[in-house]
Amino acid sequence: MRRRRFLAGAVVGGSLLPGCSALSASETEPEPDSNDRPQFGVDDADSESNGDDTDEPKPTERGSPFDEPTVVDFETAPLTAAVVNGRVSTDDGLSMHLEFAEPATAESPATLVATVENRRPYEQTFRPRRLLVLDDPASSRSSDDRNVTVYLAPAADHPLAETSPGYDRDGGGRWRLETVRDDWFPDLVTLGAEERVTGEHYLLGDHRRGDEPIEAGRYEFTRRGDGFEIAIWSTDEPGPDADSSLADATVPSQPDETDVRWYHDATPETPVFLEPSHESVTAPAKIEFDLVNHGRESLSGNPYYWRLFKLEGGRWFPIDPWEWPMPAAAVRPGGVDESELFVYDGDPAERWGTRTVGHLGGGRYAYTVGYSADDETHAAAFDLEAPPLEVSVELDIAIDDEGETIVVELPNYEEARRPATVTVSHAGSDGDFVDLDQRLVPEQLPRRPFRALRNSLPLFENGVETVRVKTDRGTALRRFGYEEDETRTIAYDGDLFETTGSLEE
Repeated sequence: MRRRRFLAGAVVGGSLLPGCSALSASETEPEPDSNDRPQFGVDDADSESNGDDTDEPKPTERGSPFDEPTVVDFETAPLTAAVVNGRVSTDDGLSMHLEFAEPATAESPATLVATVENRRPYEQTFRPRRLLVLDDPASSRSSDDRNVTVYLAPAADHPLAETSPGYDRDGGGRWRLETVRDDWFPDLVTLGAEERVTGEHYLLGDHRRGDEPIEAGRYEFTRRGDGFEIAIWSTDEPGPDADSSLADATVPSQPDETDVRWYHDATPETPVFLEPSHESVTAPAKIEFDLVNHGRESLSGNPYYWRLFKLEGGRWFPIDPWEWPMPAAAVRPGGVDESELFVYDGDPAERWGTRTVGHLGGGRYAYTVGYSADDETHAAAFDLEAPPLEVSVELDIAIDDEGETIVVELPNYEEARRPATVTVSHAGSDGDFVDLDQRLVPEQLPRRPFRALRNSLPLFENGVETVRVKTDRGTALRRFGYEEDETRTIAYDGDLFETTGSLEE
């Protein structure tokens, strides 16, 4: 068995090359009376601004927003490249960190630097292929249908390599491997306690001249679910490959947002875009979204933050969600943040940890995410084919009909620590110039912040003038900023209503 022992020349201390796997939490002030709850950011249901998700981001999607990876532009082809999530770690304390050092030029292939480290305070012997970049050979095929293979070959002075393969430029000036016949690394490598070794690797195209050279694509190097990607994209046209079916659509801006980057406005020159798998669906449906970063800097933000809006009457109305955890993460250059949205026209299927929204009527919607480079909002519009939504009260409430006044008791009222009442009164017909605190659409009522309104507004018929909803403090006063006896005027379904929340004595 071939074994290589390396116990010299290592540097201890300092920082490794930046990876994409750190997720840091940020602190927020808790909602009143929520000392026992996890910390969340909460949108006031009255402010039509931006919410939650409980789906856990994959480790490859996470990243510290502080360290920027190296982005290189090849001189041998109009291509740009970056390493995504360039760290591999093992349970027994071994790690590898990979980053670009130089682009491909007429004199040299694209060069990457890999740092291999034993983090344990004792010597370790291991199979080098566990760290991927030391595999025999380290290769990857593009994620699309094209037959494009790339190799990470050790340079001649690599301290852990037994041999360094030859390489040359083909007729098109592109760097290719000459052969993969020889073993590049020994069967076993030994690193001393806390030893760190740095070596250079070349990014090379396939040695078979009939195959394509290195082209734009995503090249994944993995072993047992752990690994990294090398992302390569067109330098001149980093944007979407296909045209949007909504390219001619004109839509208003998002509430409280002045810089919205719509997918349907993206061009081949757009470096960052939120691409949906479908721009028209019939409920129930799943839409996949890819936030692609072909820019030069990381997108930072909240990996849990997303929002669904509906377009009605020339305005966007926030539908869901209304609260979310508050960590921080980043989408590095070359990275893609993937998410899925499940939409239903009725009760949604139970999908724990997913972005699922039910009770949606047909129309145009917009999906946004929480990453940006400079406070911009990345959004994608889509059309949903579904019947108009008809909102009804909950089935398990108690209703006392007193003619012009109806009293509703929610199930949480009887055992409420601080019982409260929301009074909703009919105040006339809606008009374009009425001074309103809020205008509502049916799709908002099934959401938690609007529970009192869901169980009152549908009851205004046959001469009903007032509905009182008996509930707990959180349900009653959330919309009022937890202030008692605040009155707000809302418009819904062509009518005006005055709403007031108060605690019971």
